[in-house]
Amino acid sequence: MKIKFKEFMSNLKEKIKNVEVEELLSSRWYILILGIILIIKTILFYADTVFFKEGIWLWTIRQTSFFIVILLSPLLLFRSSKTRFIVGQIINLVISLVLFADELYFEYASNIISVMQAGNIQYKDEILAAIPSLLKLRQILYFIDFPILILLFIRGTISVKKRKNFEFKPVFIMIIGIAILCSHYKFVPESLDLVTGYIYNKNKSVRYGTIYGYHTVDILNAITNSKTVDYPTYDEAKKAYDELKEYQNTSNPEKIEYKGIAKGMNCISVQLESIQNFVINAQINGKEITPNLNKFFAENIQITNMHAASYTTTADSEHSMINSMYPLENGEAFSKYYSNTYDDIFKRFKSANYTNIYAHGNYRYFWNRGNVFSKYKVDKKYFLEDFEDTSELIRTYLSDELLYKQVMDGLDVNNGNFFLDMVAASSHKPFELKGIINKEQKVTIDVGKYKGTPLGYYLEACNYADYAFGIFLDKLKEKGLYDNTVVIVFGDHYGMTMYDEDFIEYLGEDKEHYNDARMQFEFTNVACGMRVPGLQNIRIEDPVSKIDIKPTLLSLLGIEDKISVGKNMFDGKPYVVISNGKIITKDYLYDGSNWFYLSDGKQVDLETIDEETKNKLNDYVTWSVKELGVSNSIVVENLLKGNLK
Repeated sequence: MKIKFKEFMSNLKEKIKNVEVEELLSSRWYILILGIILIIKTILFYADTVFFKEGIWLWTIRQTSFFIVILLSPLLLFRSSKTRFIVGQIINLVISLVLFADELYFEYASNIISVMQAGNIQYKDEILAAIPSLLKLRQILYFIDFPILILLFIRGTISVKKRKNFEFKPVFIMIIGIAILCSHYKFVPESLDLVTGYIYNKNKSVRYGTIYGYHTVDILNAITNSKTVDYPTYDEAKKAYDELKEYQNTSNPEKIEYKGIAKGMNCISVQLESIQNFVINAQINGKEITPNLNKFFAENIQITNMHAASYTTTADSEHSMINSMYPLENGEAFSKYYSNTYDDIFKRFKSANYTNIYAHGNYRYFWNRGNVFSKYKVDKKYFLEDFEDTSELIRTYLSDELLYKQVMDGLDVNNGNFFLDMVAASSHKPFELKGIINKEQKVTIDVGKYKGTPLGYYLEACNYADYAFGIFLDKLKEKGLYDNTVVIVFGDHYGMTMYDEDFIEYLGEDKEHYNDARMQFEFTNVACGMRVPGLQNIRIEDPVSKIDIKPTLLSLLGIEDKISVGKNMFDGKPYVVISNGKIITKDYLYDGSNWFYLSDGKQVDLETIDEETKNKLNDYVTWSVKELGVSNSIVVENLLKGNLK
């Protein structure tokens, strides 16, 4: 047997030698060469994203190879060498574009794009504006084989000769055999199963099910309009919701000392674009990055462990705050499910005879907000079209300064209590603040060596957002509202890309041995604080998320809250869960598979820790699954419609 194998390999090598370089593209060796090129491009994609920060995973490379073999095997059926070459290059170009687009979007949103987001093409300007800051020289490798091929064709080094040779060479019979083995041993089906198993965690889907498995399942779900919910009926979801509430109250009993303490006061929610918590109380070159926020938090209530409920958009942050529900992983809550019935915060304030106001400095069509807020009980809405002064625009966003000035000047303080929800957007990626008038007077920090880098632009944008927030506070006092208004301010989502090297350095980490658990923690940890007249110098350090804002505000103001997946922040929470399945506690992070210490990033050995801690961590996983399941079921199936009394 060994002799036969050696003979086979010897003959194979001899045949390879006999194939002229000029004829390679006309032979069936072309398919093998193309397969190797595509595998290398896939490794390139994985090697520069979060999926391979701990090294190239042989599992993923193996599964990827199986997908490519199956994808290219049909080329064997083309008798014409020219047809085979053209179809092969089309496949090559499509895969190259997909990998390139996936990497760009991952750099932009630390996530993988879904085909369902094709319906959000109206938001292309937001993404296109950020592309120049996302491009890297190494990305040319996705396409470098095309100009090389063209050059070799021009020089006559290679050509595609018209042949019709239908003989199956041994190596290609072997390729077909591998494809059959893949199907027989369920390698590819196993990848698809893994993608489905991590339906709410795209990172896990891509890591274990491969990028090709992820896109395959994603396309199939889009075609079949697949819905994956744990509780398809209202009764099932309500039962699970009641169990969740009982657990929440048992793990951290309700505190009543602050309940209704702000009854009869006004309420303002300010959402700040991309402001992460690491900039709070931080300095650069001897100057505070956010002096106004620092002072506001120190004098009132600082919430140090606030987390975005997802890895997605500003609109998803709004969805979380307004409805106390989790966003969907593909960001569809506003675009696809906007007509749903929720026990939303506007409905609750309206039940207490508040005037509801909403303001966002972009066009009403952007992220479907015009339709979304027409469904809520909002009395007055401001979009870009509704502002008189639009002299300061950052792309299509009204500057924070002009947003605050015009909305606050328009408040009628003699018209009863109000709830004002403002969404500021000046510090949006790519953070360059183009359009700000007299920028040098409003950005007061020197970012030094980070000038012109993503981190430098980001820190300057945070400094400007803080400057504008100071104007908001001045207007609030000028209106005589500062001592009769509950104000909560929070960042909507991440600003810096998770593994940006300057970001790692700024956090004081070793670029080669950084604490990955802390990086993931920082990514979702956004700035947050609030003012409740009568409460001062309070610090909430328990983990909380955007879904906890609604029940907190309603409790403080003594307004009934009927359906909120979140919990009052003053009651304390042992954990928060992100919509992709990650869990964060005070001391640990769960990445969907394993627990890690936030202190040093090391993996927790559940077999050696004490039994009480082990049971708690296991409980957090169990209840977080139920929490996401209840929320996703309510959103996807619109279960509150006709059932909300």
